[in-house]
Amino acid sequence: MKLFQSAILVLVAAIIAGCGTPPFQPIKGVVTLDGKPLPFCKVGFFPDVAEFKPDRHGFAFGMTNEKGEYEAQHPQGDKGIYAGKYKVFFTAWVDQKGKPVPPESKPSEVPGGVKNLVPAKYGTPETTPETASVGSGGGSFNFDLSSK
Repeated sequence: MKLFQSAILVLVAAIIAGCGTPPFQPIKGVVTLDGKPLPFCKVGFFPDVAEFKPDRHGFAFGMTNEKGEYEAQHPQGDKGIYAGKYKVFFTAWVDQKGKPVPPESKPSEVPGGVKNLVPAKYGTPETTPETASVGSGGGSFNFDLSSK
């Protein structure tokens, strides 16, 4: 009887896992500011929906490298994002000398304070003009931001 109960539990778990969330789609690209690569820029993808529902909508973040390249991943570590429409927002902190603040640093703890190289209009899902429409298979999304 125990073996039968265990088999039923495994079957139910497999069914639940199979009916869960849609697959993540790989997202990558390059971020530039006035045509130049933007290193250590946090790139955020937030669902472009009237009402955000955590159980139905995903979001993702990426951090650019020295060449401005990023690869987005879900906050829990899975690479990619669900297919859908997204508002894309950006933050690139530098210290008072203009040196990029490493991703593991907290801007509030940087001596002398920090400055965001990215204009405020790109800084939140509510104000950014940048969008991405992610389809099956993911995609490459490049963003050339303007400081003007």
